[in-house]
Amino acid sequence: MDDRKQPGNSLTASHGFTLIELVAVMVFIATLSALAVPRFSLHDATLPAQADQFGRVLRHAQMMAMSQGRSLTVTIRSATAYAITDGSSTTPERDASGEEQQYTLLNQVTLAGTDIEFDSLGRPLNGAALADAAQSWTLNGAGGNTATVSIQPVTGFVTVTP
Repeated sequence: MDDRKQPGNSLTASHGFTLIELVAVMVFIATLSALAVPRFSLHDATLPAQADQFGRVLRHAQMMAMSQGRSLTVTIRSATAYAITDGSSTTPERDASGEEQQYTLLNQVTLAGTDIEFDSLGRPLNGAALADAAQSWTLNGAGGNTATVSIQPVTGFVTVTP
């Protein structure tokens, strides 16, 4: 006869989790989610985040120009809006996924600078010639905070400094 099934035996098999184990797992999951959720915010409107976004848009315009084999321009529409265009029209370009490439700055962040054109090789242009000097844009936020986005001549290397 199996003595594990007898009522007085202390060597019975465990059939589930204790309340303490369940609470510990729930606290662990809650802690992880509290740390991870702010990192995935879709509307991060801080000055450094918006400067990073502008830098990514410059890189994206370079990649689009190279993949499409034509010149594209990052057009500064106003102090709070910019877009990727073909340079001759105001209509924003669409990327491979069909998304219009237009952007708006949030939380009173403003952008100062001029348009930049990329040739079919992703190189920044100054008129019809390759750019021979770095170009910079300044993003101004609340409280006098600033961030700078720069692009190097010939290589088109983009840097963002908060």
